[in-house]
Amino acid sequence: MKNRKEEIAAVAAELFARTGFRGTGMTEIAQRVGITEPGLLYHFRNKEGLLRAVIEWRDGRSLDFTREAAALGGLGTIREMPAFARRNREERGLTKLFAVLVAENLEPGAPAHEYFRERYRAMRALVAVALRAGQERGEIRADLDPEGKAAEIIATLDGLATQWLLDPEQVDLVERIEAYAQSLEHDLPR
Repeated sequence: MKNRKEEIAAVAAELFARTGFRGTGMTEIAQRVGITEPGLLYHFRNKEGLLRAVIEWRDGRSLDFTREAAALGGLGTIREMPAFARRNREERGLTKLFAVLVAENLEPGAPAHEYFRERYRAMRALVAVALRAGQERGEIRADLDPEGKAAEIIATLDGLATQWLLDPEQVDLVERIEAYAQSLEHDLPR
């Protein structure tokens, strides 16, 4: 069972995904969870604090999954990409929330700009470590730039998710990521 803070974060996440952080008011969130705005502020000092809680709530599971996949190393990590896509498809609202929040926080000074910048740095590092492990095992060619390929992989996953969110009838997220993972399995070995 969710505690009150988790319940509030879940409602805020739903509203942020629909109307964005900037387009969602604290009063609306408070009304949806059946408390007053001062009651909401009791749990979260301000709207930015609520935003941090929503991001942490959403991202905790995503980062755990990425760490587990990266720990496999090399082609094992690549083979987990379709599972990542299936999870995103099943949790469409959370996938949309992530896309909305990243877009709203591109500018320096935005409430979660630093968070997302550091998150992407950490994600690139995890994937680069996985690719290096594959190089060390001899399953990925030695001339590959792990950092550059990590940026490409993450950009492709995010880009496909965005296209799927915009046009799910035309872009099958799982199918496209399965195809991309297969192309990586073909291109990365010696």
